[in-house]
Amino acid sequence: MSRPADARGAAPAGARGPRPAASAGSPGGGPTPGPRTPVTGIPAPAPSPSPGTPSPGAAARGRPAGAGPTPIPPASASGGGHPPYTPARRFADWHRARADGRAGLPGLEPGRPPGTPALEELAQDFLARSHRERLRLDVELAPLLETEAALVARIEQTELAAGRAEERLAGWPVLLADDQLALRRGGEARTADDVVRSRRAREYEALRRPVVEEVDRLRRTAAAAHEELARVRAAVRAREIVGATRVRRLHAQAMRRISAYERHLVRHHPAGDRVGPLLAAQHPRIPGWVFAAEDPSVPPGEAATPPRGTPAGHTAGTPAAPTGHTGRHATPAEEA
Repeated sequence: MSRPADARGAAPAGARGPRPAASAGSPGGGPTPGPRTPVTGIPAPAPSPSPGTPSPGAAARGRPAGAGPTPIPPASASGGGHPPYTPARRFADWHRARADGRAGLPGLEPGRPPGTPALEELAQDFLARSHRERLRLDVELAPLLETEAALVARIEQTELAAGRAEERLAGWPVLLADDQLALRRGGEARTADDVVRSRRAREYEALRRPVVEEVDRLRRTAAAAHEELARVRAAVRAREIVGATRVRRLHAQAMRRISAYERHLVRHHPAGDRVGPLLAAQHPRIPGWVFAAEDPSVPPGEAATPPRGTPAGHTAGTPAAPTGHTGRHATPAEEA
């Protein structure tokens, strides 16, 4: 009747009794509390966190580590734009140009404004619409820039944790020395040498494996964060390009009306051959952030951010307009 003995021999190895918990540490380090291995006296490393444990920096983003990439909605191609330039509006611009030309606007006398009220109105309309597009772009970029800042902080924390884990792993050699492999424990006085060496190697590998897994996990987390950061920055760049294209379209539409107005103004002005430079000084200019958004050397997210020292409400790269002539550049005579 050897069935009970066979049943006891068939029991799994993990059910023979609990093993003592290991403490974190590495060979060559300072004294650490907790049991040490009977093979080398090396403190056992702390167990690797479970897959559901948030990675370093995940709390800063407010999302768990295994939640996947950040969902990024596509950039919206719809914009406010100008109303269509219908024949009725074109006729109205022609009528205003003829009336201003017959009235001698703009005047060539010293001290007279260098433009006309109609040109000022068109320039102000473009300025208001470009500011609206800028505000719309800022609203679209706000959540993406927040995600980018959180990812940068997460990458920094993960790389620091990976560096500390690699330092701990450097204190754990891949193989034990021969004298440590040949170390016998109680009850192994008559055990073969190859069996003893195999046991010591397995025990050491079981202690070293959590440190290796921790380093690999942190490296994978950092690589995934870098990939997600690249996606977010690409989305920021796409939205900046879309916003810049909208403003360029608005500028082209405004210049179309201005061109139709100026052709009839020059024809009916008494000094039409000399008012051209005065009219060009009042043309609306494209904001500087549009050029920065289209420049590949400018990092994503910095095109719509004016540098320090730029006046509030003014776009970087565009000279400040003088009082009374908002939306255009100052002429050389005004700057002097």
